[in-house]
Amino acid sequence: MAFWGKARWLAEGKRGYRRCPVLPWEEEKVESAGYRLSVGAEYFVNGGGESTVEKLESREGFVIEPGQFAFILTKEKVYISKSAIGFISIRASIKFLGLVNVSGFQVNPGFCGNLVFAVFNAGPKHVNLREGDEIFSLWIADLDATVDETSEDTGKIPNNLDKIPSDVINGIAGEALTAYQLSDQISELKAELQKIKNYALRAVLILTVVSSVVFAVFGKSLVQAIFPSGTATQTEQPVEQSSDGS
Repeated sequence: MAFWGKARWLAEGKRGYRRCPVLPWEEEKVESAGYRLSVGAEYFVNGGGESTVEKLESREGFVIEPGQFAFILTKEKVYISKSAIGFISIRASIKFLGLVNVSGFQVNPGFCGNLVFAVFNAGPKHVNLREGDEIFSLWIADLDATVDETSEDTGKIPNNLDKIPSDVINGIAGEALTAYQLSDQISELKAELQKIKNYALRAVLILTVVSSVVFAVFGKSLVQAIFPSGTATQTEQPVEQSSDGS
């Protein structure tokens, strides 16, 4: 299995419409061993409790917040012959912001259509994207034999895809948390517990001071109230005098 180099990509791009590996074809997007793919006209971001795919106009932007999953449709259609296989990834400049590809890395032989990237913002900051941003990369490698389409697994993203399928977004409509967000929440919880400890300590100190003052001012009265003056704590025996007067 050999990956296509730049010369092979350029040669494939000159084969004409419907025979190019990527449409629309833009020669300037060819890399040394791959092709840059762009954000297309549809996206979905979880976390808001809704399951609605959003549309994007040309150069319109959207945000993926920390802890959010998103599906992003590519602007380009990809064609992988039955004698080749594709590999996809997010470009390093976006990956360094914390956005990671969770949709897998393989484009099956015989696939034709727009790609849908599933991504997750595992970083601590918002990631801002726009329609047309070149944030994905595609590599293609030749196989040593043509793949029989009857051997393809079921349940894959269908061919001739041009929109985000509704059934793929149903499982991520909830909210997820990153390690950064969990750390922040733990820190906030620790701060609240420390506040409670401080309040408790102050209450004990105030109670101690108040008790001391009350005892100092009313201590004698309290003792008299507890031990009335007519109460003998001990039975005294009278002293008898001897008969000789001693």
